[in-house]
Amino acid sequence: MSGRWLINGLLLVVLAVLVVAIRAELERTRFVPTLTDLAVADLYRVEIARTGEPTITLIQTAIGWRLETPFQVDADNGRVTQLLGLLEAPVERSFPAQSVDLRELGLSPVRLRLALDARELQFGVTDPIGQTRYVASEGLVHLIQDRFYHLLIAPPIDYVSPQLVPRGFGPVFGRLGGVPLTPETLNDLMGLHAERVEVLAETPSGAPVALKSDDGTTLRFLVSEDRRRWARLDQRLLYVLTDAPELTLDPNAVDPTPPEPQPLSPRPALFDELPESVPSPDTPPDAPMASDPFAQPAQLDDSMTQAPEPIVPSDGQPGEPTVVRLSPDGRAVPVEIPEAEPAAPEFSLPGEPYKAAPSGFGQDPFAPDPSM
Repeated sequence: MSGRWLINGLLLVVLAVLVVAIRAELERTRFVPTLTDLAVADLYRVEIARTGEPTITLIQTAIGWRLETPFQVDADNGRVTQLLGLLEAPVERSFPAQSVDLRELGLSPVRLRLALDARELQFGVTDPIGQTRYVASEGLVHLIQDRFYHLLIAPPIDYVSPQLVPRGFGPVFGRLGGVPLTPETLNDLMGLHAERVEVLAETPSGAPVALKSDDGTTLRFLVSEDRRRWARLDQRLLYVLTDAPELTLDPNAVDPTPPEPQPLSPRPALFDELPESVPSPDTPPDAPMASDPFAQPAQLDDSMTQAPEPIVPSDGQPGEPTVVRLSPDGRAVPVEIPEAEPAAPEFSLPGEPYKAAPSGFGQDPFAPDPSM
């Protein structure tokens, strides 16, 4: 009796092992490979390059996706998530790229590229039988369901976030036409989403609205009269709202933010303008340069061939240089000027002209004193 139970137990164990092996094989055959093994959370840069269209560049930040080109604004996270769903798109069939004519598949030349950091996907035409699209990557051509191509050919404006105030921008002060807004109005503006975003074709008219963050960064709009159209001139974007927000003014509010940084003044010129007689180095010469700049000229001017005139020294002797003496405290030392030589005597002795006549010689002793 015990032997039968032992045999039955062994048979049950063998049967269980076979069931597990068959199930694993079935799951392995039902496994469908995906287009990539990348995870959306690990991506940093996504770039869509299309022939004849502007390149769309997306950067993943800590607070969401952001457009870098052709606009510098927040991206629509929902739209980007739909696009990146192709990372896990099931591959129905794959074959080496060398085994087919890439021109027939629309892969040579490549008209649409999707760069996922260092990985690149190239998109071709669709298969007319299964309505699947050819995608080339890393030497293989894959066939996937054509569910993402409309996102790849969408205009850049479709990837702009409809949120009026950018993510991470907290306005603490605002003005409408120079008059401060209430804090409640600023909080309401942060939650506004546009019905649609358009490319600004021309500069509209409206009242200026300036929103400032705590670091002084300013976000500027031009608001239409009905308060439903908000234009960002710096990005050439127009946000169209479904309902006009209420903009309440508070003239007594004080701006707590630092002043905006002033633009740098133009760099001063290092040199003044050259006079008309001096040609500018950027001005091309009037006469073209000779083919051989070192060739001997055919004929020289006579003034250039004559010997220079000899230098004749001046007849006058150079004078002594002026001497200035200073005291230790920096003051000039007075220079004593010698008195002039006494004038020659008015009267001289006869026969001895070199001797001066005695005092009163030749004068009338009875004449009145001129000093009296």
